[in-house]
Amino acid sequence: MKKVYLQYWEESERGWGVRPDGCSLHLTLEEHKKYVNKIYEGRDTHSEVPYEYDRICGEPLEVLIKDNLFNEIKDGTLRLWQYELGNLIKLEELVII
Repeated sequence: MKKVYLQYWEESERGWGVRPDGCSLHLTLEEHKKYVNKIYEGRDTHSEVPYEYDRICGEPLEVLIKDNLFNEIKDGTLRLWQYELGNLIKLEELVII
């Protein structure tokens, strides 16, 4: 297994509230920072809160992932939906350390 960084995400939608929105996996903390900055880019120029948006939840965590999942990480980051994250944890292909 290889070490990477996991960032939890949550989605906020007007009228529905907040719900988990999966995670992103990053090879390095620098890749994490670049990805988060890309997602947040331009948000500070809007005068209104968007109808729907996602945001980070907490700090990045160190996790271990199996080699086949590690090989799927392109450009330093891989985004996973909530059900994918749950399945990987249940199958022990992703272990939070």
